[in-house]
Amino acid sequence: MKDLSEKTSYFFRVRAENENGVGDPCDTPDPVKATETPGPKPIVECAHKVLHLTEDMEYEFRVMAVNDAGVGTPSNISLPIKAAEPKDIPCAPSVVCVSDSSNSSISLEWSRPAEDGGMEILGYIIEMVTGDETEWKRVNPELVPVTNYTVMGLQTGVQYRFRIAAVNHVGRGEEKETLEPAQAVDRLVAPQVDIDANFKQTHIVKAGGSVCLGIHFRGKPIPTATWVKEEGELSTFSEVTTTDGYTSLSLDSCSRNDTGKYTVNVQNSSGTKTITFTVKVMDTPGPPQNRLDVLDTTDNSVLLGWVKPEHDGGSRIQGYIIEAKPKGTDKWVVVGTTQNLFYLVQRLNKGDEYDFSVKAKNESGLSKPKETLASVVVKEPHIEPAADLSEIPNQLITSSSGKTFTIDVPISGRPAPKVTWKLEEMRLKNTDRVTIKVTKDRTSISVKEAMRGDGGKYYLTLENVAGSRTFSVEVNVTGRPSPPSGPIEISSITSESCVVNWQPPEDDGGTDITNYIVEKRESGCTAWQLINSSVKRTSLHVSHLTKYMQYTFRVSAENRFGVSKPAESETIVAEHPFSEFLQLINFFSV
Repeated sequence: MKDLSEKTSYFFRVRAENENGVGDPCDTPDPVKATETPGPKPIVECAHKVLHLTEDMEYEFRVMAVNDAGVGTPSNISLPIKAAEPKDIPCAPSVVCVSDSSNSSISLEWSRPAEDGGMEILGYIIEMVTGDETEWKRVNPELVPVTNYTVMGLQTGVQYRFRIAAVNHVGRGEEKETLEPAQAVDRLVAPQVDIDANFKQTHIVKAGGSVCLGIHFRGKPIPTATWVKEEGELSTFSEVTTTDGYTSLSLDSCSRNDTGKYTVNVQNSSGTKTITFTVKVMDTPGPPQNRLDVLDTTDNSVLLGWVKPEHDGGSRIQGYIIEAKPKGTDKWVVVGTTQNLFYLVQRLNKGDEYDFSVKAKNESGLSKPKETLASVVVKEPHIEPAADLSEIPNQLITSSSGKTFTIDVPISGRPAPKVTWKLEEMRLKNTDRVTIKVTKDRTSISVKEAMRGDGGKYYLTLENVAGSRTFSVEVNVTGRPSPPSGPIEISSITSESCVVNWQPPEDDGGTDITNYIVEKRESGCTAWQLINSSVKRTSLHVSHLTKYMQYTFRVSAENRFGVSKPAESETIVAEHPFSEFLQLINFFSV
């Protein structure tokens, strides 16, 4: 802005204008003081680097000389020049390799140059030389725009070397040579399968529909393709088509029998490659396998059982539908549904005969029915009672005194038998210590705080209309023995010794007596002294007694469960049995 008064403040506004008129103004928010702005500083040298240009923008330049008298006339304007990085020839491709060969050709592949010289790559030049020759010959008359090329018309078995150079607008770049010479010979390549984003190994098709399984393959020599189905033969509606690089298997009018795994085997002299496809045909399921079994009957119910279908129709079995038909009629009635492999049909009439059927169900529908082989009579069967004692070894139960023992026996019989428990001749019932339980297929009796008297033979009697049977189990309740049987006899008394005799306990505690314990107590003492704790017989010779001392003896029996209470003897005096008689003779002699 010229012709302004120095040091005077001004406001400015700007309006835009086009062919339709002038727009609204835009004002400066604050006043601006007019000051003298110095011009650009003259350049002393004859070269200058211009900064802050816009990339890819074309610029023109001119130069003016300056002295004390002023600025001279501008020079001629330069040619337009674009602000861009400097251009150069491209560098060599980083990798050059032989990808394939035949008796008359060699195929090459290479990577693009890491640096394109700042310009677009126009194409590539391929050159070759044979054997030990040094003169390179160009192969392609025109630039190759892609990174692969097949050199044709070569001599079989001759070795060739190749090099490749990239070309841009500046010119031809550096060459990259193959690492080793290559021969024009047929290559043996094991079969390979080309898989793309559309490849699927699992195919789902509705019943009656069609599906095509296919793969693209390659290899040298050209592989052969063979299709097989696991666990079965290809259906009559299948068709195999194979070309040099593609093979397919088409399945038309698919049924549940077409469900399965299909394997294609691609093979040549260099190897084998296999791919497996899974085909699921969405169909109604097959009927339950084998037969529809009658597992049980009562006076008003029938229990049925079956095996799941061999084919699920390509989707999960959702359940089973059970139907019944009274004998002599043609009307089937749904009596229930279940997800199990058994079903109890209830509320039937006693003595009537029925036919039953089961259908499997999936999301596509119902299977064909599986029916009972013959009509079923609704009645309770008569089966003689039985008990299984095989879980009780030797039909013997041993329990420690004070513990709890249980006799648990599986039972059977139709109708369910009446259960009776006895101990010897005494009929048992539930008490504080005795608990009797009976279910449809088991019975048990438990005795708490067992005593020796709880041992003996326990009899289980089962009875129904088909018969009555009795089974027995021996129970041995073990514990400490009772005291040795008395009286405790003392014999062969002298002033220094005696012999203690006793009888075995009436109750040995249910196990063998291992030993006896013999003790003595002197007159005037309260403590018992151990004489022998490992006596095996029912007598013991006691020595080292004190003359004229009074003694009491006691004996306890011991088994592996403990020591019995002791049995005591009468008090004796340790003296010779003839001493009193000699004293009387001496008295009358005086």
